[in-house]
Amino acid sequence: MKVLKYLFFIFFISFICSNETKGNYITKLKTLTEVIRLVSEHYVDKPDMHEVLEGAIVGMLEQLDPHSTYLTSDLLQQMQESFSGEFEGIGIEFSIIDGYITVISPIPDTPSDRAGLVSGDKIIKIDNESAYKITQEDVFDKLRGPKNSRVNLTIRRSNKEDFNVTLLRDKIPIRSVLANFMIDDTTGYIKINRFSHTTYDEFNEALANLENLGMKQLMLDLRNNPGGLMHQAVEIVDMFIDSRDTIVFTKGRIRGTSRSEKATPSYKDKDYPIVTLINRGSASASEIVSGAFQDLDRGIIVGETSFGKGSVQNLLQLHDGSAIKLTVAKYYTPSGRSIHRSHDSGLDEYYLDLAKDNREELQSDSLIIDKPIFYTKNGRTVYGGGGITPDVHINSDLELSKSSSEFIIHPDRLLFNFSNEIRNKIEGDFASIDKFIQDYHLSIDDKDALKIILQELDESFKEEDLENDWDYLENRIKAQIANALWGKSEMYKVHLHMDQVAIEGLKQFQSAKLLVK
Repeated sequence: MKVLKYLFFIFFISFICSNETKGNYITKLKTLTEVIRLVSEHYVDKPDMHEVLEGAIVGMLEQLDPHSTYLTSDLLQQMQESFSGEFEGIGIEFSIIDGYITVISPIPDTPSDRAGLVSGDKIIKIDNESAYKITQEDVFDKLRGPKNSRVNLTIRRSNKEDFNVTLLRDKIPIRSVLANFMIDDTTGYIKINRFSHTTYDEFNEALANLENLGMKQLMLDLRNNPGGLMHQAVEIVDMFIDSRDTIVFTKGRIRGTSRSEKATPSYKDKDYPIVTLINRGSASASEIVSGAFQDLDRGIIVGETSFGKGSVQNLLQLHDGSAIKLTVAKYYTPSGRSIHRSHDSGLDEYYLDLAKDNREELQSDSLIIDKPIFYTKNGRTVYGGGGITPDVHINSDLELSKSSSEFIIHPDRLLFNFSNEIRNKIEGDFASIDKFIQDYHLSIDDKDALKIILQELDESFKEEDLENDWDYLENRIKAQIANALWGKSEMYKVHLHMDQVAIEGLKQFQSAKLLVK
């Protein structure tokens, strides 16, 4: 029976392969079968062939591209939960690259985000044990866990020494819209942290709320949004396009993978200007939205060049309950730009590229030569080559002293506890969040108390460290107080006062208005 199955398999491969490659396929299949037999019969210890064969599947898919993966039945269930259910963990979107967990994006307002993890970080140890060659299933087992339980990570970041960080697991937000509020009398703000089954409905509800408050222009924050469901992104873009223009199209090798998503004009379409914020952690569906707004001249894009994850994965279930997530096509913006960033130079370079400075600098001739040129609907020049290059580049890097960084990311939640003590003293003193933002400042006693904490965190602490970081630290403390007194939207409203990308975004609404005239 086994021989018959094997012969059928060889016949099937022969059927699907071209004449040129048929011989190579059959030779390699014979070699693979031989290796499996030799491992089973001769390995020093009795191998678990189930694990060995799963490893072979994982290795085969890793050879294709960074986003084709194998999912056990448990992993498949956990992935589906991340879009529709509740779970507790550290909050990262990741891929396993060269054997290490590699951060695609920290999910906003989760332990990984609060600890300052960034796209491209590699987790090389978990609780002091090597995380090399870890399986996706083990990632979930080791990183997920009950709220407030600790996990110690060793992080490898480009151009820096390896460092340790301890995270307290927390509930990972399943809502897509983390915050929505009025920045001023006419400007609304919405932050989307992923594209899940409920994103369009949540976004529509947030828009209605802000329009009732008098919104005339929208700031859409897609920073560190790793993407998700394409159709949700398309539906959101369609709300702002009053023509039958293409929003996104895909190209694949097999039937059904090349398709075009077009806008449907409606009297409900929004006609106010949009400024969209992106960064290196904005990927996939986030790039579909920002790319469509840019190419269709529907908004100004501000921030950093996005991640460049422009490939389509189909989830193909297998007979044993497991599945493979297989890349079947690539995304293209309306102007024809491929969102996908090449990984031809190797997976290490694919992720290290995220750490490079000046990725947006297109002024030198050598860089322009490497970037294919495209044109928006109204004839503006935009650049291809992977990711969405912003119309206005603002680097969001922030240099803090060691003591200040430790205070913000400490696993004992020093920032939260310090802010909570102040909150208890001032609760009831402010009638509104706007009054709090405008009038409240930490006292000299609060500053002195914070100085003592920073001195304990870093023996080399200097007075000027606190002075240099004070505006930012005070803002973060005020944001935590606002979160406790009014909620998460108000926390982000406080954050915006020290957010250089958002501040620049506000200056771009005049340009955005010209696009919609």
